[in-house]
Parts: sequence; C-alpha cells; structure tokens
Amino acid sequence: MMKTPWRVLSADDDPTARLLMQAALGGGDFALTLVDNGSDALAEFRRSPFDIALLDVEMPGLDGFEVCAAIRQTHGGGFPVVLVSGRSDPEFLARAAQLSARHLAKPVNWATLAEQLRAVLES
Repeated sequence: MMKTPWRVLSADDDPTARLLMQAALGGGDFALTLVDNGSDALAEFRRSPFDIALLDVEMPGLDGFEVCAAIRQTHGGGFPVVLVSGRSDPEFLARAAQLSARHLAKPVNWATLAEQLRAVLES
C-alpha cells in the first residue's frame, strides 16, 4: 500500500531557494506547494490542508513570524511550523520558541532537508 505524501507549504521570496526546495522535496514523500510571500502562504494555508509549513522569516508583506502567529490562532501549537532563517540570535530564538516553531538555519542543507522534515512529521 502506498503512503500518501506529506503536504508541505513553503514560503520564500528568494527564487533560488524555491528552486532548491523543489529539487529537495519535489515528489516522493512530499507534495510541495511553493509561494513567494507571506500573504500568499497564509491564503494557501487557509485554502488547503497541509501537514507542515516552512516559512522564510524575512519576506516582504507578512513575514514568517506573522504567518506562524496566524497559523497558531487557527491550528494551535501542535501544527509543525519551521522558520527558515540565517538568524540565531537570542531574540529570534525566543520569538520562535514563543510561537512553538522549529528553526532551520540558513544556509539550508538541501541534501538532508527531506530527512529532517520526515523526523519532524513522524515525531
């Protein structure tokens, strides 16, 4: 019996990052929806069911923190959100923890991304 792919929402304003995300997660265990800003991410999240969200923190319009906060209002702290950022300062980490979000450091290790997401989704 074939397992249904995990539905992944990914938002990043960097076109190269979106291409790499598609290469790392396209097909197989994941059904990937890519958007280039936070407003579209929130609209997609409200339109379709997802299993996990990967959100770039620094995007025009709604940033990853704002999208995560909106997800928390409707889905609570149990829905897996991963904030993707080059930041790791105490203020950033505290805000991510306050939102019950995981952190994925940039530069992203594209070769291990699928494995990392599987671990989050299976926990």
